[in-house]
Amino acid sequence: MTRVNASIARTAAVAGVLALALTASGTTPADAQAARLCTPRADLLMDRLGKQYGEVLTAAGVDADGNLVQVYSSDDRGTWTIAITIPGGPTCVISAGEGWVREQTAELPKPGQNS
Repeated sequence: MTRVNASIARTAAVAGVLALALTASGTTPADAQAARLCTPRADLLMDRLGKQYGEVLTAAGVDADGNLVQVYSSDDRGTWTIAITIPGGPTCVISAGEGWVREQTAELPKPGQNS
């Protein structure tokens, strides 16, 4: 188990999978990072981030351990949150911050194709 997975599992076990800790008033993205907040389901986190910060899901992928990694961001406020959903388990915020900028990158040729 990777260090990130071990940390998430330990946080979930100790905290008893917080029942949506993001509902606490005054929670900021920095607070979320420090506390390793977890929710039982990804949709609860998505709803809270949307309502409180105007963040929407902007990217997602599956890591080598089969965890779903999600990036939520707000173009208006510049805030962002990265969360991991463990298969059959909780969704935990692993990082959050400010200053998010969405940039369009140049199209690069795909591997194996001529440029």
